[in-house]
Amino acid sequence: MSLPPIRIREGLAPDRFADMYRDAGIVQATDFLESAAAQAIGDLLSGLPYAIVAPDETGQTLVINDEVLRRFGEQQVRAFLAETIKRASKGFAFIHRSYALQDEYGRAPNQPIAKVTEFLQSRAFLDFAAGIVGEPVDAVRVQASHYRRGDFLTLHDDSHSNDDRIAAFTLGFTRGWRPDWGGQLLFHDEAGDVVGGFAPRFNVLTVFQVPRAHSVAPVAAYAEAPRLSLTGWFIRERRA
Repeated sequence: MSLPPIRIREGLAPDRFADMYRDAGIVQATDFLESAAAQAIGDLLSGLPYAIVAPDETGQTLVINDEVLRRFGEQQVRAFLAETIKRASKGFAFIHRSYALQDEYGRAPNQPIAKVTEFLQSRAFLDFAAGIVGEPVDAVRVQASHYRRGDFLTLHDDSHSNDDRIAAFTLGFTRGWRPDWGGQLLFHDEAGDVVGGFAPRFNVLTVFQVPRAHSVAPVAAYAEAPRLSLTGWFIRERRA
């Protein structure tokens, strides 16, 4: 599968979002990419070789791919995921499918998805982000996310001990999503109340400040499609 050129929609300028971001800490840009590229990326994300990701009891992310399934067996993997769900009732946990764009780029730079990675690392994308957040953006960390029925991400604020994260972002590629299918990106106040949220949508860029408490609501058991997105963080290099 070949991709058309990936470009931000003509006429879409970051300065139109800067004031809202400064005031609210959250912005959305609809129809972010040119339509042909967005449609092609949406098709591409549907068929990536995702792996299941979930944290272990120490909080480290485990990647459960086909090799892990063969090594440990389906029963042991199911038991681990069941324990993850139990831990989710008391703290941070998640289960969903993921494709590590930057890691896979090094292994397969000629695959179509590599063009998406190159765009997300390009100055065009980083400078657009910088125009929103009001400071230089040096890099991104990014993954493709595929949420199936029952997948979730509990409350957290994206703070990180190694990366200096300026802001988080999602670029949604979910088509035809019903609001009762769950999967909303939810923002919470200190009391735990939901103070805002967005349903999964197609070709919409969402940028929000880090740290900020948020979660992804579980996808309903009756959802008929996956929740697809590119998710990550805008990074500032640590300077002496």
